[in-house]
Amino acid sequence: MSKHLNRLCAVTLLVLFSSFISRSFAQQKEVVIIGVSNESSFSRKAETIEIPWKSVKKKLKNADPHMVLVKDLRTDTEIPSQVLYNGTTEPQALIFQVDITPGAQINFGIQKGKPSEYKLKTYGRQVPERFDDFAWENDMVAFRMYGAALDGRKDNAKGIDYWSKRTNELVVNKWYKGKDYHNDKSEGGDVYHVGFTLGAGNSAPLIDTALIFPANYSSYKILDQGPVRISFQLMYKPWTVNGQEVSQVKTISLDAGSNLNKIVDQYSFKSKELPLAIGVTKHKGNGTATIDSLNRFVSYWDPADGMDNGMIGTAVIVPSYKTENYSDKYGHVFIGVKAARNKPVVYYQGGGWDKSGYFADNAAWVSYIRDYTQRLDNKLKAKVK
Repeated sequence: MSKHLNRLCAVTLLVLFSSFISRSFAQQKEVVIIGVSNESSFSRKAETIEIPWKSVKKKLKNADPHMVLVKDLRTDTEIPSQVLYNGTTEPQALIFQVDITPGAQINFGIQKGKPSEYKLKTYGRQVPERFDDFAWENDMVAFRMYGAALDGRKDNAKGIDYWSKRTNELVVNKWYKGKDYHNDKSEGGDVYHVGFTLGAGNSAPLIDTALIFPANYSSYKILDQGPVRISFQLMYKPWTVNGQEVSQVKTISLDAGSNLNKIVDQYSFKSKELPLAIGVTKHKGNGTATIDSLNRFVSYWDPADGMDNGMIGTAVIVPSYKTENYSDKYGHVFIGVKAARNKPVVYYQGGGWDKSGYFADNAAWVSYIRDYTQRLDNKLKAKVK
């Protein structure tokens, strides 16, 4: 019995000592453990995890936002991360992306240290050499919106333009420099027509049967730009809608690996509410429209511009705002909402191309959008331990 007790005491002391050493080591390295769990029934790929900076700073005393990195603790491997500022001078959050299977739980560590130079997977800028376009992209897709310098021209446009890519490289600067981006030279191109429509997923006031567009954006602000996310704001000068003055600030963010932008539209007006259409253009009407009110999205699949440029899918998701109707009319497939005064409207929009290699047909595109709504409804859990 004595020997058994001695052995038990020795084992207990060893466990306590090991635990003490582990805690001491963690304290020395000052690692913030983030437990990420997937409680949904489907796999998640390139899902962005956002940790408030105050949580990081609480655990990592005197943390320098330029000197933190994230590791997958299963392999002790550094993964790309980005500190968000949301247009301020102070850090607001730290983001990184994960791939995780259903029911899995993975631990990540945030620690002090000089991060590696990660490959940029998002980018955006104003393009003054092309009438103040604002163009942005990630490793999957590219988009643009039109600036004030284009107002009054015959080639003016109002909606969101979608650029089809079949490369994971960033192309915006290259394509603008080449001035021939309407022709696919193995990387993709701008083969989507916008004109005076909502394009690939804009919003606009809808009065009776007419969309009341503002002048093109007059100023912009880049909020964040890094390997994981590009986010920026476009500001619009006031315009008259049904007898009242309306102004707008559009905040757009795009994460690596995603075909969809998150858009926050803040309309300012004096009335109680403002009717909006959020949707995509139908072009010649020879495509396939999908309206899914259960999953709160509409999409359209139709031929790209030009000869033999494949098929393009566009879509908008309005996940949580009170919707009024889902419609296929006025040359668009759209979701009607009534914006409340001082309340932003949040939605998601984007595009896919059959020549990208990711969407063989309309069924594949609609499946992607439907899955995306499930990701929004079943967010990954991230717990600071």
